[in-house]
Amino acid sequence: MKIIKKSNIINQIVINNKNVGFVPTMGTLHEGHISLIQKSKKKCSITIVSIFVNPKQFNKKKDFLTYPKKISQDLKICEKLQVDYLFLPSFDEVYHWKNKKVIYPKIDKIMEHKFRKNHFKGVLDVMSKLLSIIPNSKVFMGKKDYQQYFIIKNFCQINNLKSQIVPCNTIRSKFGFALSSRNLLLNTKSHKIMSKVYKTIKNYKKNNYLKKFSNSKIKNLLKKVGIIKIDYINLINLSNLKISKRISKKTNIFIAYYLDSVRLIDNI
Repeated sequence: MKIIKKSNIINQIVINNKNVGFVPTMGTLHEGHISLIQKSKKKCSITIVSIFVNPKQFNKKKDFLTYPKKISQDLKICEKLQVDYLFLPSFDEVYHWKNKKVIYPKIDKIMEHKFRKNHFKGVLDVMSKLLSIIPNSKVFMGKKDYQQYFIIKNFCQINNLKSQIVPCNTIRSKFGFALSSRNLLLNTKSHKIMSKVYKTIKNYKKNNYLKKFSNSKIKNLLKKVGIIKIDYINLINLSNLKISKRISKKTNIFIAYYLDSVRLIDNI
């Protein structure tokens, strides 16, 4: 594995190779990231992993400063997985990269935007740069952040980018909750509650298949397992991210909620 810190060097590597897989991360790698890297290794001749904690997608400076970082552990994981190139750029390396002007997709009606005003703009800012530095690649992204995957795929389409966004299934713990770097900020008690949240939503969807979705009913069920603060819980059509009324195979239940002041998202 080669560690690259300069944008122009990684760009030259990509330009000289056709079948490149790219896994953009913010580090603190877990089994979800490992799954993405393994898929890239399987489908592509070269795999690039980036680790860059993007300050522009954090609404609160405190969240950015407290975001868990385990770079030495991340290096060992990437080496073990035989990643070809690990891209570790500075802020200037990413944002001083000159790329063509881009069109941003509409994000005002996406759920996360309502509660995190600058989040998706920050995500698109950094992905605009990264996909210019690492162009024409297969980009492997997890479905846990489905809203993020959706807007980045839309971004590539409207800007005619040749990068292919590859969605990958959410990797979950043996207790059901989605793996996330933020889980490190929570204790065992909270992990048990997260497991109950997952099981509650999964059972609700199973027991109400093809029936009308009830926001109030599922909120009451979640209160019983200890969830008090919820930003949103909606039934969403996966093809267009619009709110749906009837549960089906084309819909997922999206949720953003809090445990011990840590904000968690999932879709089931």
